[in-house]
Amino acid sequence: MSTLIQVTASGEEHGLIKRLANSVPFDDFKHMSPTTKAKAEKLKKEESKMVKAKYLNSRGRHERLTKPYCRWSGDNIQIWHFIPGHVYEVPMGLINEVNAVKTVIREGKCDENGDNPLAKDEIDEPLHQFVAANF
Repeated sequence: MSTLIQVTASGEEHGLIKRLANSVPFDDFKHMSPTTKAKAEKLKKEESKMVKAKYLNSRGRHERLTKPYCRWSGDNIQIWHFIPGHVYEVPMGLINEVNAVKTVIREGKCDENGDNPLAKDEIDEPLHQFVAANF
């Protein structure tokens, strides 16, 4: 898989569908101390690494995720469109950003019938998620 636009049989574009220029120039981490700068450079390199991952949506195959991504100053703004079940080559930072979103079901919330209140907070199944693509 590549970062080029992919198209389904019905004509829906997915993957990296658009790149926009960033009006904020790269600052080369000038405002950081040398130790923080080294950590930031390492993190930027790690998050920029392209990895293959499969997109999943807990609501089903009909749901989509369209997401802008721009992590660092000077980077292009990337617009991504994901379809569940497809494998994409995406930046590791985007995967971390999507997988970091956790929904909490609050203590005392009842089920749809108004019964069985929760005794404590629980983490709900994530709506959007990337998993390693096994080939």
